[in-house]
Parts: sequence; C-alpha cells; structure tokens
Amino acid sequence: MSVLRELARRAARGETCALATVVRTEGSSPGRPAMKMLVGEHGRVAGTIGGGRVEAEVERASREALATGRPRTLAFTLTDDLADEGGLICGGTVHVLVERVDPPAAWAAEAVEARRAVLLARVLPDRVERSVLSGEPALRHLANEEPRLEEGVFVEPLVAPRCVVLGAGHVGRIVARLAGEAGFEVAVVDDRASAGGEVAGAPVVRGPLVEGFASLRPDVDDYVVVVTRGAGLDLACCRAALRSRARYVGMLGSGKKAATVREALAGEGIPSERLHAPIGLDLGAVSAGEIALSVVAQMIKVRRTGRGDR
Repeated sequence: MSVLRELARRAARGETCALATVVRTEGSSPGRPAMKMLVGEHGRVAGTIGGGRVEAEVERASREALATGRPRTLAFTLTDDLADEGGLICGGTVHVLVERVDPPAAWAAEAVEARRAVLLARVLPDRVERSVLSGEPALRHLANEEPRLEEGVFVEPLVAPRCVVLGAGHVGRIVARLAGEAGFEVAVVDDRASAGGEVAGAPVVRGPLVEGFASLRPDVDDYVVVVTRGAGLDLACCRAALRSRARYVGMLGSGKKAATVREALAGEGIPSERLHAPIGLDLGAVSAGEIALSVVAQMIKVRRTGRGDR
C-alpha cells in the first residue's frame, strides 16, 4: 500500500510515474503477486518487485513506458542470467506489468483510502484500465485476499485488517507495535489516564473499554485482542467483541480464567467458539514480548489460513 500511497501523492502534485506490478509467478520467485515498484524520470522512487537484476531490467522498461505511454507485461525466468550477485537461482518465472500512470490517477487515491475493496487492472494494447470496486460489486472477489489473474484481469483485494487492542498494559503495547509491523492497522482503547496519547504510533481511545470499542465500529476485518487488567473487564470486552462481526477475538489469561469467561458467556446465550482463550499460539511464551509475538502470530494464521488453532 505504501507504493500506491506514494503514487497518489505524486499524481496529486501533477507528476507522471511508471508503475511496475508483479501480476503472476510460477515456481520459486522472490517476487509475489501485487508487489510494486514506482519509477520516476530519474529512477526508482519506492517499492520493490523482489530485487536483483530483474528489478534493474524492469526499471529500464519503466523508463521506456514513461517515454512511450505503452504498457508492457514482461516475463523473467530466474536462471543463471538473472541470478543475483550471490549466485542464488530461484528457477521460477515472474510476470511484471509495467505501465505509465498519468495524473490525476483518481483510482490510486481511492485505493489508498479503501479498507475493503478490490483494485482491478485490465491491460489493453495502448493503456491499462484501472478501477476500484467496493461494497456489493467487490464481494465476489473477496473470498480470499490473494491477488490473482481472472480472465486476463489482475484482481488485487485491498483489505486493511485492523488490530483492536483493549487495554494498553505491557502486553497490549507490544501487541500494538508488532501488529503494526505485520501490516495491521492498529487501534488501542484504554480507560486509564496513564495510557498516554499514543501507543506504537496509534492514538489511544480514552474512556470505558466497551464504549470505546463500540466507537470504533468493529467489522469483519477487525482482530480484537482483550488484554485488560481484570476478569470483569475481560468478560465485558469479550461479550462486546463476540457480538460484533470481528473476525478474531482473543483474550489473555489462564485456562481457568478462559473457562470461567466461557461459562459466563454461555449463561448469557453468547456462543464462544470464536474466542481464542488462552490467547496466542502455544509457543511456550513467558515474557510479555513472547506472549505478544504469539498473539500476532495467531492473528496472522487466522488471516491467512482461517485457522487459529494452537
């Protein structure tokens, strides 16, 4: 997303750039579909498509696209001729779309602002048609988050998962930082004045935890981490999170506390199958940092595989 953000900034200033996007790979390749590189008149501006000599070749093709305006789809088989300086040979093939993007490129700004949408790229002989779908029209493309080619159109799901941390204690703060590093947006809610103005660069919603959580309008791309300082708060937060459409709900605590919370939820008629408690993958974690790492790892597992088993 950072490349699209830079592209949107430059287009807003009236600059023309070339955009290189990995649209398909076969076999082993350092590039992955949707990896992007932005090139200006004087060379690379942002991003990467995997590095090595392929990147240098694509940069040259990008400068040609800036001059001619014609898009190209290039295929590179990663054998001896394109090995990196260390002599590592992947053996796979990477397909890269290179296009000139003229301002205002409204689609780029729209893509940057989207939390749940799909970016489409249709390659024509003389141009690339790009559009952003959201709402109902996007749903059929969002069965999974993997970028892919569909009938000649490159489909790129734009899903911005958000980690909502309820409680800004030691574990909560590290979870917020690691989740941000893992590509999640981060929101933190805490009811203590000592929480401070920001946690891991994310503003803190101050006030009662349940009300603060509701103010964030949780939805299907939210991953809720309950790390409060008391069992009563844990129960209230889990109740609210499980009543929302959040994809992931996890609670810090022992097996005994988890059983108590599940029992209380059952008494209220609230299913707890979505509740990951004790939270995190079973890594044998002890320290706050290890526990936070296990939590974010579990969130990633749920996001990428649909499973959060320990």
